[in-house]
Order: sequence, then C-alpha cells, then structure tokens
Amino acid sequence: MSNVRLSRFSLKRNNVKVFLFFLAFTSLLWLFIQFSKNYTQEIEVAITYVNLPEDKILNDASDNTLRLVLNGNGFRLITHSWTTPQLHLDISDADEFIGNDYHFYIDKENQVLKDKLDFKGRILSVQKDTVKAKLDASLEKKVPIKLGKDIKYAPGYGSDKGVVLLPDSIVIRGTEKVVDTIGFVMVEDIDLENLNTDYATTLLIKTDQLPEMIEINPKQVEAVIAVSKFTEGSQEVPVTLINVPKDKEVKIFPKEVKVVYRVGLDKYNEVGVRNFRVIADYNNVSDDSSFLILDLVDKPEFIHDVRLLDKQVQFVILN
Repeated sequence: MSNVRLSRFSLKRNNVKVFLFFLAFTSLLWLFIQFSKNYTQEIEVAITYVNLPEDKILNDASDNTLRLVLNGNGFRLITHSWTTPQLHLDISDADEFIGNDYHFYIDKENQVLKDKLDFKGRILSVQKDTVKAKLDASLEKKVPIKLGKDIKYAPGYGSDKGVVLLPDSIVIRGTEKVVDTIGFVMVEDIDLENLNTDYATTLLIKTDQLPEMIEINPKQVEAVIAVSKFTEGSQEVPVTLINVPKDKEVKIFPKEVKVVYRVGLDKYNEVGVRNFRVIADYNNVSDDSSFLILDLVDKPEFIHDVRLLDKQVQFVILN
C-alpha cells in the first residue's frame, strides 16, 4: 500500500517539474518574441564635454542633455532604457567655434553619432541639430576648510590643538564670478563624544553646498586629534592700567586678578604669569562709574576655557 502511494507522489512531483519547465520555456520564448519586435522610444542623452583647455571651464549655460527618438528591437533599446546614455563630445572636434562658443552639428544619419551612443538601430529624430558648449576662463583659489561640529571630550580630557585638518585648505576651480563668492568649504561632521584617546580619520569635503560647476582638489582631508589628560590651573596676574591722562593719578583695586584655565598635564609647568596680560582701559570709564572693565589680551594658545574670576576693578582718582 505504501509503495502505491509513493509511486503516485513521485508521478505528481514529476508532473509538476514538467509543468514548471514548459512554463519557464514558454515565458522565455514569449520574452524573446517581444524583444525581437521593433519599437520606437524617446530617450534623453547626457552630454559630457572632454579635452577642455586647461585654462577653460564649462559654463553652466552649455547644453548638457539631448533628446532623441530611437527605433529598433527591444534588445537594442533595453540598455538605453535602463541607464542614461552618455554622449562624449571632444572640444577639439567641434564643427565651429566663435570665441569661447563651440558648436557641434548633430546629424541623425551620421554613423559617428550611433557609434558614440553604441546603438545599432535607427535614430528617427533629434531634439536639435546643433549642440553648443560655452567655455569661460577658469580661476583657481585656495580656501580654508572648516569643521562644523565641536568635539565632546571625556571629563578630564581635552586637546591642545583640537581637530587638525591635513591639509587645512583646498584649491577650488571655476568661473571667476562663482569662485569669488566662496570664502571657505566645509567637511563632513565628526560625531564624537567622551573622547579620551588620540583619534584620526578621513573626512570628505561637503560638495552639496558648492555650485555644481566648481572643481575641488583634494576631495578629502585627514583629521587628527591629539588627546591628553587635562587639569585646571590658575595664575594671579597683575592688572595693567592704560590710557591714563598725564595730569591724573589713578589707583586700582585689586591690583591682581586670578585667571583660571584648563591645560594638558604635559604643558602644565609651561604656564606662568608672564604668559598673561590683563588690562584696564581708562578710556572706557564712564562718568557715573567707579569701576573699570578688565580685558584679557594675552594668553597661551594651548590653554582652554580661560576666564577671569573678577571681571572689573575699582579705581580711585587721587588728583
């Protein structure tokens, strides 16, 4: 009894396999027949200009697309339907040029056009019979690179120099009217929190914020952060009184103020009173005030979070 059931099961399984085989075969045959038929289709071609002179750049008023009506079987059209065809035009092969304007004559019967598009069918029509490229004088300028996001260090840690970008500037190239509007470029953000060790990575220049016709070099930079243990330091710094009239004698109190800062442990002993200068400018005094505002004008570059505990001092005019 079990042998009979097994035979029936095997027969049904074989029937399913035969059915699937013929289904797949007929589907492929149908697709082959459909793709063998001729079709007419309009496509858009992207134009790329090559071999531009080194001192020239493409103006954005140049033609960058061209619409064509193609006729051919499905096999010939399918690759031009799935991807945007590219038409490369060599500036040195322009049919006509007037000043900085280069003209390319488009002939739908020309075999060269078909070869450039790698198309074996017929080109029924073209959107325009002349493609125009306009070149402008190019300008190069070096601009600084900026980082948009601050780094968050772990408690007790910091960096003397912060994020060091290598290089710290790039060369941009484009038309003069565009290049002159760009003062800096940005790099992608570094998302770091609780950083307590040295760090290095590669960052891409943000091109989405730049005009399309701008060229940049390089396109990426190295970012290096040297991290060290930080501690708090302080110095009692004398206040320097400036711009006091010669006919006046002015005394201030207190004569020294405390400057508080954060510094790396490896540079802690390099910081002294001589590294700071705090001034009180008599020119800034108001008639109804007995205080002078303090200004910290000199400090080491490698200290951070610098602040004066006293923001002002009292003054007395003796004569």
